[in-house]
Amino acid sequence: MITREQAQRIRQQLLTVLAEDAHNTERLLGRLDSLSRETGVEAHAALLLILTHLAFDESEARRHWEAILVHRAQLTGRLEREVGLRVAVLDYFMNVNRQSVRPTIIDVDMFETPETPGASDPWTGLSSDATFRSAVQAELRRAKRYGLHASVALFDLDDFADFAERHGNLVADRVLREAAILLNNNSRDIDETARPGEDELAILLPETDRNGALLVAERYRRELAAHFARRETGQGAAGLTVSAGVACYPDDATSAEALLRSAAQALYRAKSVGKNAVQVFAPERRHYLRFELEPSRFEVEVLAPHAGRGRPRNLSRNGVLFAVPELLAVGEEIEIRLIDAQIAKGRPLKVRGRVVRLEELPEALPETGDRYEVGVAFEIQGGADEGELLEFLEQAQAARGEDAP
Repeated sequence: MITREQAQRIRQQLLTVLAEDAHNTERLLGRLDSLSRETGVEAHAALLLILTHLAFDESEARRHWEAILVHRAQLTGRLEREVGLRVAVLDYFMNVNRQSVRPTIIDVDMFETPETPGASDPWTGLSSDATFRSAVQAELRRAKRYGLHASVALFDLDDFADFAERHGNLVADRVLREAAILLNNNSRDIDETARPGEDELAILLPETDRNGALLVAERYRRELAAHFARRETGQGAAGLTVSAGVACYPDDATSAEALLRSAAQALYRAKSVGKNAVQVFAPERRHYLRFELEPSRFEVEVLAPHAGRGRPRNLSRNGVLFAVPELLAVGEEIEIRLIDAQIAKGRPLKVRGRVVRLEELPEALPETGDRYEVGVAFEIQGGADEGELLEFLEQAQAARGEDAP
């Protein structure tokens, strides 16, 4: 049976294995086998002891690890989102194997280990700048090895110095901590959140492309603005907002430092366009991202007076491009409804906009009879309906993942 002293002796090696190979079942088990041979320590049992406080002999621990990895894959399939290994381990021992009746929140980075000085920010509990940069470097190595995306988003609280001067440092510190909590609430198990500067926050998003990172940053921006619009400080509502810049590996940079510089450039652009905004790194000067839509899944309904239907090509925060059989006039104000045909209970997105582009297709599409390609610019930026648009964009992003081969 493994002892705690034996487990702690190879703890860092175990956590390195877990960080690099948690998403690859065969590699994780193979690395644990190799570590057992190299150290003479029961590596499978040691890792379970570190994570859960449960002690097993090596053969039983190996069986548990194999079952946990299968259980994680099943959870991911049922929930239709990536389930972190910590969640899978906890659920396995509580609901499948039922060895744990008093569950402990598993934190592989901090569990029973004296914290490295400077590893985290003492006030917010988020990672420090140095820790965050190391995490970005490690994740990019893993992303390169397995051909994955990885993104970072940098946040800056708008006019925070002025806020601190008006309300005092005590209130400003409390507000900053609340902003950090909100960021953690918008993160997954595999994400890394950090406070790299005085009024700056950041998040590392493994296995996340530009669109996915944009949605995370935009959701956080909206939730923070809504929270501080209600948050009383003794001098009225706090009214704080945040700006953000997003960059993605390998699209925008191939090294950690270059990726952070790209996100910083996008953040500066968000500040320059008026703050309370999210920008993606775009050297080609396209300041928004298009979400490709699957025509067989989504449709556009042009409401009265046209009452026609069409197939969307792509969607962004600024507008939508779709094909329709009826002729629409450039400059015309119309109301459209975007529908996800595969989700019966999914609420359609109803928006108003203006036709800014009209092109006649070379020939009508045989399956739909569509003859025109129409571009509509939305009129909801900053309005109450923008949250619904964000939700629909998230749905479109998820649908794209489901339809991918």
